[in-house]
Amino acid sequence: CKTAGIEVKMLTGDNIVTATAIAEELELLGEGGKAVEASYLENLSDEEFAKVLPAVRVIARSTPLLKMRVVKQLKSEGNVVAVTGDGINDAPALKNADVGIAMGISGTEVSKEAADIVLLNDSFSTIVTTVKWGRGIYENFKRFIQFQLTVNVASVLTVFICTIVGLFVEGFHSPFSALDLLWINIIMDGPPALTLGLEPIRDDLMTRKPTARSESIVSKEMLRRIAVNGVFMCLVCLAQQGFNFLGVEENMVQTSVFTLFVMFQLFNAFNCRELGNKSVFSNLFKNKLMLGAFVIAFALQIVITQFGGAVFDTVPLDFLSWLKIIGMALTVVALDELVKLFRRVAAKRK
Repeated sequence: CKTAGIEVKMLTGDNIVTATAIAEELELLGEGGKAVEASYLENLSDEEFAKVLPAVRVIARSTPLLKMRVVKQLKSEGNVVAVTGDGINDAPALKNADVGIAMGISGTEVSKEAADIVLLNDSFSTIVTTVKWGRGIYENFKRFIQFQLTVNVASVLTVFICTIVGLFVEGFHSPFSALDLLWINIIMDGPPALTLGLEPIRDDLMTRKPTARSESIVSKEMLRRIAVNGVFMCLVCLAQQGFNFLGVEENMVQTSVFTLFVMFQLFNAFNCRELGNKSVFSNLFKNKLMLGAFVIAFALQIVITQFGGAVFDTVPLDFLSWLKIIGMALTVVALDELVKLFRRVAAKRK
């Protein structure tokens, strides 16, 4: 809990000597931590109580009212509060906490009814494991959302700009047919996206600070990456549509833009696996399902491009054109890695 930025306070009905001995064994007091009796806190005003509470780690001879007062004070300061307990006198605190956790073996029926979660094994370490898994699932939500929004930004911008330019430039139109957009949508919502939600939990999750109560699931860092990668992919596709800088044959231009866009999204899925400044290559092979989904989607794109002309209106590409498109699509990974490298260097200097 200490390394995860979670502060533990022990509120017990035991006497101060017993409570202090257990707290010292668990190293709860630490530097500046206090163990006090409930009678000391009960006589304090709200202002005095708020000043003293941060340093208090142990409260002996604790009462139901005091437990509830501690919970309310911590919540009023913006903290997310979890309370564990097993007795009837714990029920008010369990009910008022953000998360009430009752004991499944030793807990009373009253405490179980008041709690949000019941621990079947009564083990505190289970709570810590739950926090770790909760953080991992929350991060996987963010990975999925980042991928979805990046695909949306890139596709909407590309179609919108092509439509506007087409009003003034004859022959300049959207490179995507209705079926192309449906295939892109399948990639956005299908296996490549869904496997991001199954990303293995990172080893450093429990060395980070908790997520703030007011923090949005779409952070500023995520918005920046969505904008940078989405706009980059859009501009490259527009450049290929308008100038054919990859040098493919004239009848292959539209197909090359469609294929390039899909490859961009597949490679960008790897970018979305890392939310911070860590390189994507450090955990590249840990999500086997993700790698499998990538290979399948990649193979299906080859089939659609080479053999799906009757349905998708594509033209088969030659081997050199495929190499150029894959090489260009990899630049979205290179761009993201370069940005993260600069941020790591800047963080070290700070």
